Amino acid sequence: VHWEVEESPPPKSNFGQSLVIALPASKTTTLSIKYKTTEKSTALQWLTKEQTQGKQYPLCFTQSQAICGRSLLPCQDTPSVKAPFTISVTVPEPLTAVASGEPSGDPESSGNFRTFRYEQKVPVMSYLIAIVVAHLESCQIGPRSKCYAEPGVIHAAQKEFQDIVEDFILKAQEVVGGAKYEWGSYNVAVMPSSFAYGGMENPNCTFMSASLIPGDRSLTPTLAHEIVHSWIGNLVTNAFWKDFWLNEGFTRYIERRVLGKIFGPAFRGLLLLVGYNDLIKAVDMLNQQGTPGLTRLEPEIDEIDPDDAFSRVPYEKGSLFLFYLEQIVGGEQQMTDWLGAYVAAFRERSIETEDCKQHFLKFFKGVKRIKEIDWEHWLHGEGLPDFDLSSYVDRSLVDESRALADSWLNTSTSDVETGHMKAQQWMLFLDHLINAVVAGTSISHDTLASMESKYKLSLTKNVEVSFRWCLLGCKCKWPVCLDWTEKFLANHGRGVYVKPLYMALKAFDAERAISVFQQNRGLG
Repeated sequence: VHWEVEESPPPKSNFGQSLVIALPASKTTTLSIKYKTTEKSTALQWLTKEQTQGKQYPLCFTQSQAICGRSLLPCQDTPSVKAPFTISVTVPEPLTAVASGEPSGDPESSGNFRTFRYEQKVPVMSYLIAIVVAHLESCQIGPRSKCYAEPGVIHAAQKEFQDIVEDFILKAQEVVGGAKYEWGSYNVAVMPSSFAYGGMENPNCTFMSASLIPGDRSLTPTLAHEIVHSWIGNLVTNAFWKDFWLNEGFTRYIERRVLGKIFGPAFRGLLLLVGYNDLIKAVDMLNQQGTPGLTRLEPEIDEIDPDDAFSRVPYEKGSLFLFYLEQIVGGEQQMTDWLGAYVAAFRERSIETEDCKQHFLKFFKGVKRIKEIDWEHWLHGEGLPDFDLSSYVDRSLVDESRALADSWLNTSTSDVETGHMKAQQWMLFLDHLINAVVAGTSISHDTLASMESKYKLSLTKNVEVSFRWCLLGCKCKWPVCLDWTEKFLANHGRGVYVKPLYMALKAFDAERAISVFQQNRGLG
């Protein structure tokens, strides 16, 4: 078989080089490719033992989304191609290898090494081929679910995820119209807090950041999100990265439907408003960067690394669009009926936005209001969409957050009782304050000090609340927040926190922002 490594043209140089293989026509061929990864492999993350929780053994994990799979193995590194796979990983004892498939037998020992084998029978994209190797223990967290984590984290993880996993799976199955869960097991591997994502939906082994274990289950919506990917993203997939909202917008919409079924419509309303404020922050950040085109649901990113285009826009604008469509077609049940048909039509396929649009229009062809949908505005319009979300949601929990924020903005204090407030209400409270500052309102340093004295926000174990408190402090140029912000950036690697926080820190104290970055760039 003839093969060659094609030299990439300059505009594509960041995307790697093609391995071109001439295959015989009309013939099934088995290829064996021998290769080695290098220290430049962007999909492989190596942590020294000092960078782990236990500080006894090193840790390695892969993260291939969006286009890093090509640095892990020779593959067609695009979401438009799917294939089943098997993988074997040999590691030194006592380390354990966990991969995005079902185990194939027990580990085999040879000397001081063990070999773990996994098989993924459902065709998946290259970015879902994943492994983690570490000193891991495991525990049962549901009838089809295990949790893998370092020994010092395993008990906290079990307490956080016990039983709730199965509840989320069953509720998600209801929301997607009864489409069955096709992957067998659903397991969770807890990653270091330097992990660049909150969670990664690797089939049979979701990677979850240790940052999302505050001890009170207040951040389990991320777990619900990753579970929903079992249908949306992993089973029905965006064909190209311009269609990323088909993965994340749908998943965010269904996640909040699931949580609404469990915790009530007021909680869903709260999550929707928290998400809308995340969208406001994302649009503001992208406009500041001079990339307003990335605020579109279907952006033009042919010459852009998808990771450089990543933001909360596909998540929150996509979810908002589906919530809007829910109002157009008559409610939650109508959307559930469509989602069931959508998954059945496109399971194991990769589709584009136009495929989704045509399927929706055909399914709801008898609904008169679908003529009201301005597809161009939603899909290709920049910035925030013309839709008043607050008019359509249960605002009872939202209004408590708003009242607390208004009290501080108007009087620099508040006597509102806060002991009952949910973590998401604190997020929304801080979002209101951040949005007010961005809009030109001044919050004095004395007011911020009073908030800290009253609520002890710097001591929260909830990473979402902590991120917002640091962001507010930086935007208000409050010197007291600098130490907290520096500590936060040293402990957390999730992109949706790190990027806006570094930008705000740079605007406040550029020299310190550079210093903090240089200190942390090698920490995982």
